[in-house]
Amino acid sequence: MRRFPDVQKNAVVQAFESASLSKIRRALRLLDELDPEQRGPRLDVELLSTYNLEPILPAIQLALDCIPSRANLRLAPLDVIEAQVSQESKEPAHARIILWRIEEALPDLLYPFTNGFPEQLVASVDQFLERVERVVSLHQKNAHGVPLFLSTIALPVNFSNVVFAAQHCAGLFASVGRTNQKIHQLATRDGGVHVLDVAGWAAFEGKSHADATLDLMARQPLSAKGQVALALFIARCLRPLIVPGRKGLAVDLDNTLWGGVVGEDGVAGLKLGHDFPGNVHMRIQRELLELRNRGVLLVVLSKNNEPDVRQVFDSLPEMLLKWEDFAVRKINWNHKHENLREAARELGLGVDSFAFVDDSDYEREQMRQYLPEVLILNEGSDPLQTLRSLWETDAFDSLAVSVEDRLRYRDYTVRAVRDVEAHQDDLEAFLKSLEMEATIEEIGPSNMERVVTMLGKTNQFNLTTRRHGRGQVQAMLELPGSILLTLRLRDKFGEQGIVALSLAVPSNDSNALQIDSFLVSCRALGRGVEDALWSAMVSRALAQGVRKLDAEYRATAKNALAAKFYDKVGLQSVARDSSAVQYRLEPIEAHPSPSWIVVHNRSNER
Repeated sequence: MRRFPDVQKNAVVQAFESASLSKIRRALRLLDELDPEQRGPRLDVELLSTYNLEPILPAIQLALDCIPSRANLRLAPLDVIEAQVSQESKEPAHARIILWRIEEALPDLLYPFTNGFPEQLVASVDQFLERVERVVSLHQKNAHGVPLFLSTIALPVNFSNVVFAAQHCAGLFASVGRTNQKIHQLATRDGGVHVLDVAGWAAFEGKSHADATLDLMARQPLSAKGQVALALFIARCLRPLIVPGRKGLAVDLDNTLWGGVVGEDGVAGLKLGHDFPGNVHMRIQRELLELRNRGVLLVVLSKNNEPDVRQVFDSLPEMLLKWEDFAVRKINWNHKHENLREAARELGLGVDSFAFVDDSDYEREQMRQYLPEVLILNEGSDPLQTLRSLWETDAFDSLAVSVEDRLRYRDYTVRAVRDVEAHQDDLEAFLKSLEMEATIEEIGPSNMERVVTMLGKTNQFNLTTRRHGRGQVQAMLELPGSILLTLRLRDKFGEQGIVALSLAVPSNDSNALQIDSFLVSCRALGRGVEDALWSAMVSRALAQGVRKLDAEYRATAKNALAAKFYDKVGLQSVARDSSAVQYRLEPIEAHPSPSWIVVHNRSNER
């Protein structure tokens, strides 16, 4: 929503704050006036439910449009979940959501002694769990590759005997807990199944989200405020499908990681510990450490003398974050927007990959003016507000955390010793000294999450920058003759995970392939990885009897680095316009893999 014009932005804010249907519809009309580029990518969402969602659709539409996306909602008839997922869709959605609640799914739990407590209640829950398994199985059979969002079941707002409901393992509370645990287990087991935690959302919202009158009259259980809140929650859960999380967080030090100013108060005068207000700063550090451990790169931007700062890290025992936890440290008296631009360059990232936290109104405003692409998380100098901003932000949301994500911090700590630019005098000897091994794998269930993440995030060495979702990649996998590969890299410093991928699909011409996507992570550039992957793809194409490869380079603001790759590997330019260059390789010839990379091949179950 940040890039919407003020008219649309103000209308959206008014609509959500008032929860007025007329204002929601007005905001939707104003958004329809925007150009498609301003509105974002298309997002087709199928909704299946045991209760009436039709009155909530405008709010859901507006929330999804604000991701931003051009949302297209498909509401299935009420409570026909199995029938709907049994059908093979000719036009698969980008996501399917299934919402159920206790009143329809497990009504016996509301009246336990009327319904054979405890034995029959246990059997009822078992039957519902079998139903959930069956629904997931049908979805995977008929819509394989489409992300499935299963809602958990919220406790009812209105029911009697609340005390007894918590006393027995077959009671309401325990049964709902068992049901939701099963839903979480299904999501853990299958990367294509995700949890829409309506139970957690309802607990957070409290009773105000519900309206018993609307429920009894229209089988629509939500108040006006509840409808907006659920819509925003659904949008946040679907947002990672089309908006990649920020890769880095730049943070201030004084009055952020600790209370006080080290240059004025000295180490002994800083506030950091288990008592207020030092405990607020400790919680901020705890949040940042968690982000670091799941793959977000931390950068220090501080106007200080570096020896003073280093003393804090070395001597203050309450410091949870260590000096080495930061991928880049810019501690000087330069403008912070200049330091962030330099840090982004060192890390090989765009400045739009970063969020920023600083207690200074001046620093935040300067960052906002000079680097508007950077997301400012906090709005004031109060450290408690900074902590809340870290709790509430969706900037780092993701549906999964891959092995590659968790390796990212360590990978960047050794970037200096892998730096190709520093060894141009004898580059091949240096590359051989890295002892690189590449494993070529077919795309399949075990690496699908990483593939979709890379398609969504990789910018610099990305020939087409197509942001395919899981369903689109799965559809390519199912095309006879397609060649979809990843490259997993390791060297003497450790495992880097999957750092490159190629998607080649059959074209209209017989015995021909079209390179849909070809990309390499910025962490692996300059070491010949792209040549190793291209060699592997061409070898497989030759083995399949392919005679022609078609490809294209689509220029963006960020991928100039890849502009000449197809020329380099021998393809001929056959057409060009303002947005793309078309290439062809005919006949196909084998391409040598770099001698300094040992290549292994491994098949993967599709």
